Amino acid sequence: MRHPLAAIPLFGALLAICVACTDRGTRQPTVTVQARDHRFVVQARGELIPSEAVDIRVPDGLNMGFDIAWMVPEYSAVEKGQVIVRFDDTDIQISREQIVVEVANRDLQLGVHSQDSAIARTLIDHERVRVAGEQDIARTFTHVEDPLLFSRNEILDALGDLNLLEVEDAYFAWAAETHDRRTTAELHRLIAFRDTSRSQLDKQESALAVMELTSPADGTFVYARTPWGEKLTRGQRVFPGRSVGLLPVKGKVRARIYVPEVDAIGLAEGQGISLRLDSAVERSFAGHISNVSSVAIPRSRDNPQKYFVVEAEPDEVDADLMRVGSSLNATIVTGHVEGGFLLPYQAVFYEQDQPFVYLVDGNTTLRRDVRLGHESPTLVEVVAGLAAGDRVGVAAPEGGSE
Repeated sequence: MRHPLAAIPLFGALLAICVACTDRGTRQPTVTVQARDHRFVVQARGELIPSEAVDIRVPDGLNMGFDIAWMVPEYSAVEKGQVIVRFDDTDIQISREQIVVEVANRDLQLGVHSQDSAIARTLIDHERVRVAGEQDIARTFTHVEDPLLFSRNEILDALGDLNLLEVEDAYFAWAAETHDRRTTAELHRLIAFRDTSRSQLDKQESALAVMELTSPADGTFVYARTPWGEKLTRGQRVFPGRSVGLLPVKGKVRARIYVPEVDAIGLAEGQGISLRLDSAVERSFAGHISNVSSVAIPRSRDNPQKYFVVEAEPDEVDADLMRVGSSLNATIVTGHVEGGFLLPYQAVFYEQDQPFVYLVDGNTTLRRDVRLGHESPTLVEVVAGLAAGDRVGVAAPEGGSE
């Protein structure tokens, strides 16, 4: 992976520059190859972040977002139990009041249903009692032993009334059974609606119970960051399980450095690094790289510039001086060259990934394939293909090489 190297301010301090004349009378700038020692470095800005901290999160179990209304100032010293974050509960309070009314309506519907069901069942039961009594009377007329007591027509009418009453009795038995099934189904439906409303009310009550987050321990409160790397601020929405801040453990820090993508040449884990805090520029802390991001990403959604994120562990920590959030300058050593041939980056050309240079010999320009070693945005090491004293053009010849 290509990563950053330090820019070299003055090529004249490294390479002798002269001018060669071609047979066309043009003047081509060149550099003379000389063996020299060099250290490749990358310089970038960064900050201290906690390597060990207590994570403060929004409680799980609530499927809703919370808008931050207030946060204690970042890097404030907080005590255990102190309120550090408050959420805006306006919408939750309004929703809760609406659900309270809804729950009351559900309870009222259940009461009315129970009363109406009881009245309707009582009417059906009364009709069944009436029909049973009339059936007893009708059977009395149909089972008389003395035919002289009633006329034949009266007996036939009594038989017809008994048949009708039997039909009515069967109907009211069916009506009672149907009423019970319908009443039970409607009762279950109303109870389900009521329970759903109560569940929503419990959710709002649970949400109101976490409108304030308190510190779980003494420490220094540090804001959490969004996926874009921006720190949380008032008005932003967070969801259950999301971190809102940290309480770093004192003395447990590491450096996070942002290297511009254009400088990202040669970075690798294990390389040495020197850290200098803005708050103590007179001191330098040695360390080593522990991780290099695989891709470059923007630090902010408003700024498209991309950076490789490098994390480094200091070899020693001054707990009183090295505090989380402290800005710093980092110098990363990506390579050393002893007695190597260095050229300006613009003096190396490529054809199908094969690097080559233009050698200038008097009025003649020759193409020469080379093999490269360490690279930086401004310098490149040539490990094969050149000899001391060769003059190399820093621009392609106008008519091509011979």
